[in-house]
This record gives sequence, structure tokens and C-alpha cells, in this order.
Amino acid sequence: MQSIPPFDPLYLSEYIDYWKKLYNDAFQFSKQNPAAILPTKEQVEEVEKNIEHHLRKHYPKLKSIVDDDFFEWNQSMIVFICLCQYRQIHSPTHNHAQMATLCKKWNVLRPSADTLAEAVLLLKHIDDQWARWDFADLKDIEKYLRIVHRTISKFVCKAGTMRVFNRWDLIEEINKDTFRLNPKGIFFLVSNVAIQLKHVQIGQIVQPLIETTPVEITDADRVHFLKWVEDQNTYYNIRTFRDRISAFVWEFLHDEAGRNMHTYLRAGEVPTKFAYVTAKYPSGWVGNMQHQMLYADNAELIQTNNLLIRDSNIIALFEAVVKTLYSFELIKYCFCNEENIVEMHKGLLLAQHPIIVRAWAKWGVSQKGKLYFCTDVIDAILLWMHFVKTDHDCTLMRSFNLTNLINQCTRINKDFDVGNDNEGTESSNNVFEVCL
Repeated sequence: MQSIPPFDPLYLSEYIDYWKKLYNDAFQFSKQNPAAILPTKEQVEEVEKNIEHHLRKHYPKLKSIVDDDFFEWNQSMIVFICLCQYRQIHSPTHNHAQMATLCKKWNVLRPSADTLAEAVLLLKHIDDQWARWDFADLKDIEKYLRIVHRTISKFVCKAGTMRVFNRWDLIEEINKDTFRLNPKGIFFLVSNVAIQLKHVQIGQIVQPLIETTPVEITDADRVHFLKWVEDQNTYYNIRTFRDRISAFVWEFLHDEAGRNMHTYLRAGEVPTKFAYVTAKYPSGWVGNMQHQMLYADNAELIQTNNLLIRDSNIIALFEAVVKTLYSFELIKYCFCNEENIVEMHKGLLLAQHPIIVRAWAKWGVSQKGKLYFCTDVIDAILLWMHFVKTDHDCTLMRSFNLTNLINQCTRINKDFDVGNDNEGTESSNNVFEVCL
């Protein structure tokens, strides 16, 4: 099969001709034309992977290439239609028993859909699964996603009755009894597929780097850190800090596919993450959460059961303390979140200092080309400080000495049980913790 021409203005004519030829060939193959030599399943899968890689890599630019006369169409939709048409050559086959076992294990929908509404639900429910999936199951996750994407492809290339195309907002009429996806529906599918492929790429980058955490973080370490957090009362009286907590929540709730859809429907209007997230979720839920972030006591924010607020509060507070003490942008240089991993993965391997990483809504620390995942943001920050202390002598980026902060946030004398002051034991009288 011919390789995809470079995505470059110098090769624009070749690039467009390639997709025209690919679609026409796939259309002839799917019609079982006797004159066409049908490719094998292995060849079809190879072309699928090439197109997926191209769509995943260039999607941000492809969606911005819009025809002046047909402005509701963009180049990413053309690439996606070619991919879906190619998937019609052979009927999708997979090990149904194995997939049923995986779906039961992950508590996800089986990858089949008889109607457009089922296909949309099947595609969108994956957005909530990344935090529950394990990087060790990456190969199985890739198989599941490819089957899901093959399942929805038939709705892009074919037409049907209202019984099948049962989403009024995503279809257009061909005649009285026949309907097909409208451009809005096609872009809805391609935007979600592209972002899911990006998440798979994050897994492919992260999985080979994962190592077992070299130090055990105990409950006593977490309690000591939370006590330090509770003592930082000053920051909670600053409105800018409260807004920073809110900004982290919107960042963690952000859905790039939905934001792209918002921009597509509003002729290029790019919404802020705050505007988009508050439009996506129920107003009552968003309002209550926003009120809690802005007006709740610091103890309530620290002990809340809402993991989004809790994680956002901890990372925002640690960022604020570092910036106050050292005038250093912690998030800019020592934090990498989700899609940024794809752009910065070489930096993660070559970085001379530890970096806090958030991938698939899981927290970890990257150090010397290895990645150590933790249970939550508190463990990640404690592990980050452990690496700064042991591997860098408490000096970050050869400029900032974090000794004082590390001594406050971590237990210095772990080998001794200091005990209560009332006990008056000999060991408690001889052990001192000094914070300079």
C-alpha cells in the first residue's frame, strides 16, 4: 500500500489525491467488485493503523483546514471517512468470549451497536473509564477501542431508516424513509475517536517507563503531610488561590473532544475550559462544587470526599507555597498533565529533576527516565520530595534549596517513635526534630 504523503503545503496536491484514491479503492473493495483485488485482513489492519497514527498526530491541524465553500467540512472528517470506508472491506471479527470476559472485568459495554444512539453511548462511555483502566492492560484496551471504532464506522459510510439512525441532532434526510449522518455527526465521532487515540498514545509512552515505587509511603507520612497542609491557613484567605483551585478542577474535568465540538458548532469560537465544563455538567452540581471551592473552610476542602476538589486543593497549595518561598513556577517546570505527556515525553526522559505526572487520571513521579505511580496526589508529592532530597541533595534545578520545605512536609526521624509528650519516655527526651 502507498504510504501517506507528508502533511506539508509542498505536497498538498499529492496529499489530497492520496485520500481520493484511498476512498475510491476502499469503496470498490467494500462493494466486492470482481475487478478489484481484495486486500487481506492483515493489509487492511496495516492501513488502519497508518491512518489512525496520521489522524492522532495531525488532528489539531486537520480540523482547522476548512473548505471556503463547504465550511461545515474539514480535513479531519475526510480522513476519518476514508478510515471508516476502509473498515467496511471485511466484516469485523474478534474473540467474543475473550471480549465478554474483559468487558465484565472492566464493567464496560460490549463493543456492539445496532443503532446510532447505541454507537454514541458506546463511544462516549469510554471517557469515564481511563481512570479505572490499568496500564498493564494496554494491549487489551487497544483491541477493545479498535473494535468499538470499527463498530461505529458503519454509521459513517451507510444510510438507514429512522429505526437505526435514531439521533435527530446528528442525522439528515436523504428521502422520506432514509437518513444518514450529517456533518455535525461525523465531526462528533472523529473528535472523540482522535482524543481516544491520543489517550492510547499516552499509555504507549508511559507503560514502558513504569517501575515499582522505591520507597514505602506510610499512613504516618500522609498524616504528617496533611497536618502541614492544615497549618497553611493564610492562602485560603486569598481569592486568587481559591480561583487557582477552581482552575485545576476545570483542567482535570476538561474534555478536548467536547471543546472541539463547541468550537465547530459556533463557527470558530474557542471557549475557555471554565465555560465549556460548566456547560457540559449539570448546573446544580457545578454550582455547588464552585461554591465549596470558593467559600468552604480549609479543613473542609482538605477532608472532602470529592477527589477532584481534594487533588486540586493539594496541588494548588503546594504550588502556592513553592512560589511564595522560592519564586519558582512548580507547575511550569515540574508538572506534566495528560495530553502534554505526548508533547513532552522526550523531556520526561531527559529531565535532570523529578516531575509530577498525571496520566489517565493517575498520579505519579518521573525520575531519571523511569515512572513511579502512586495512589493519589499526596503520595506523588511526598515521593517527589523524596527524590529531590535523596538524588539531588534537596536542590532543585541546581538553584533552589528546598531543605526547609522538605523538612516541614516530611517526617525526618522515621526510625524513632517519638510518642506523646505525656509519656515522658527516655527516647522521647533524646530525639529532636529541628526545622531551620
